[in-house]
Amino acid sequence: MLQTFIELYRYTEAWTGLTDGERDKFTRQILGSAGELQAMGIEVVAYGVNDPDTDRRAPYDFFCVYRVPDLQTRRVFEKAVEGSGWYRYFDQVNLSGAALTPFGLFAANARLEEPAVQAEEIAPQSRYTKRSAVSHGHSMSYAEHGEGRAIVLLHGDVMSSFLWRNVMPHLEGRGRLLAVDLVGAGDSEKLPGSGEGTYSFAEHARHLDGLLDALDVGDDVVLVGHDWGANLAFDWAMRHPGRTAGIAFSEALTPPFDWEDWPESVQPLFRFLRTPEGEQAVLQHNAFVDSVPRFLTRVLAPEEHAEIARPYAEPGEGRRPTIDWPRQVPFGDDDTPVRAQLEQQAAWLATSPVPKLFLRAHPGGIAAVGGRRADGIRWYTALTEAHVTGSHWVPEEDPHGVGRALAHWLDELPAR
Repeated sequence: MLQTFIELYRYTEAWTGLTDGERDKFTRQILGSAGELQAMGIEVVAYGVNDPDTDRRAPYDFFCVYRVPDLQTRRVFEKAVEGSGWYRYFDQVNLSGAALTPFGLFAANARLEEPAVQAEEIAPQSRYTKRSAVSHGHSMSYAEHGEGRAIVLLHGDVMSSFLWRNVMPHLEGRGRLLAVDLVGAGDSEKLPGSGEGTYSFAEHARHLDGLLDALDVGDDVVLVGHDWGANLAFDWAMRHPGRTAGIAFSEALTPPFDWEDWPESVQPLFRFLRTPEGEQAVLQHNAFVDSVPRFLTRVLAPEEHAEIARPYAEPGEGRRPTIDWPRQVPFGDDDTPVRAQLEQQAAWLATSPVPKLFLRAHPGGIAAVGGRRADGIRWYTALTEAHVTGSHWVPEEDPHGVGRALAHWLDELPAR
């Protein structure tokens, strides 16, 4: 997980007591290590002098800010600074930690979250090999690992099976893991003759059906979904209740759908996406994909953002899935077939005996803490609730929390 490292320092008597030549020699030695930093993937964001007129000035005269690719590299860097002899000559304090977004940090402050030792890395790349199968004449990709009960992981808008790369290791040994690239996403094929509405909910469900049939998932299926992927899981389970062993979900689109039930931060974006100008912004400038970092609690590493954006690199209709999905979201008094379908799903979830796991995020996004949507979900029949950390993209923000919660739930889940 991307790290930030900050040094605040000032001279000591040991430094000022050196001769000019000794200081010059040590300084050249430190500057000579700049190439080593670059080789380690460490980026110097800024070196600077602490302005004496700084409001609430810290009692240190100089600072350095670094961007470090991961926790392990940061630990190596910390040891290298200590081993350089730097601390003999400078009084220094350090600040370091995972790189969070402003939203992520302030949300933690609002929860009175205490500093904790960072122990688990979030891998920026997936170690799972993708395969492909044909559904309704189109190639669909998926990552597969293990054997036994099928555990199908479904992403939502913008994302792909890449979303589950840090969750899947927690589930290994518990079944046949199948992380799907929905049609038009990830490495799955785009639909030909694309235009407005091509990637409808019904079309996604049809291709998912075809893929799961091709993969012969059997009659003991666990569905794990995020965002629209959760609703696709609900849809498949409703039509195959006798084959569904359980459903786990986060940030699903469930009632109520009044505008005030959506986070204020996303309302302007979704209103804009319904306009012709919004369509152009998405298809020509990848506006929806590029908005993802704004709604995360952590800062994505460059390679993570690159992989999320890769399936939508070319301007035009290849980006159509990323606007068809948000345009299907019911808002206010929308009266659409999709809204009716989502309300039907919620009614079924409220009474179905199929075991369910609600991965309830704090502070949450679509299912925000204290919101009517999250509170309504809690009344579903046969529901277990697990608390994880994050806004909307929960498997990206707290994959280890999600993975542990899923693993515990799966261990208790009976076979059909």
